[in-house]
Amino acid sequence: MIFVVNMKLKMGVGKVAAQVGHATLGCYQAAERTAEGAQALDSWDYNGARKIVVKGNDTEHLIALQKAARDIGLFTCLIRDAGHTQVEPGSRTVLAIFGEVSEVDSVTKDLKLL
Repeated sequence: MIFVVNMKLKMGVGKVAAQVGHATLGCYQAAERTAEGAQALDSWDYNGARKIVVKGNDTEHLIALQKAARDIGLFTCLIRDAGHTQVEPGSRTVLAIFGEVSEVDSVTKDLKLL
């Protein structure tokens, strides 16, 4: 599972960690709704449940990445923050993408690690 952080929001480390947590759960729940996703989650868990966090430019970038991921059948979750702390309500903070490594890489290969 890979997490794309909206860097334009300039969130603190704790905020990013919380948003990645929300994205993990949301993406996991999306995947477990299908037989294919449940099987992929079992394999992911068995192999160490790898999580990678990378930098996204802004909201538009996250939305475009989500569309590209969905277009090839990957599971996604784009988090919208409630706006109680550091960002405006409705801000899109983190995009989670889950699926076969080669397919995820085809969408995210050019992104830099956070």
